[in-house]
Amino acid sequence: MTAISASPAGATPVRLAIVDDHILFRKGLRALLSGYAGIEVVCEAGNGQELLELLDQGSNPNVILMDMQMPILDGLQTTRLLRTQFPAVRVVIISMHDDPSLVSTVLAEGAHSYLVKNTSPEEMRSAVLAAAAAGSR
Repeated sequence: MTAISASPAGATPVRLAIVDDHILFRKGLRALLSGYAGIEVVCEAGNGQELLELLDQGSNPNVILMDMQMPILDGLQTTRLLRTQFPAVRVVIISMHDDPSLVSTVLAEGAHSYLVKNTSPEEMRSAVLAAAAAGSR
């Protein structure tokens, strides 16, 4: 697979975690986003609890791309916990719901951005890179 687009030479790659309870969707995101230069997928989880366990075990993403609706610990609950336990990590929520009040709530709770699942691959890439840049300031 050829890397698509490039980040500045010598730039530190974004360390990305992908969290979604649908394994096929999660694997598809991994394949897509791993194809971009400057993005390294460091871990995957099926829900927020699995993610927190991975972080406690030493996984070190600086950006988390996370579904909103998941069993056990959903995206909103996980975002709240991440804000207190791992404040340097940036969260990009991805959801099938396009409800403005939900978007506002998630952003108020600490997510960096919110994408709907029909977003383009380039928009997703841009959101991940923007979240990483915001975290490095």
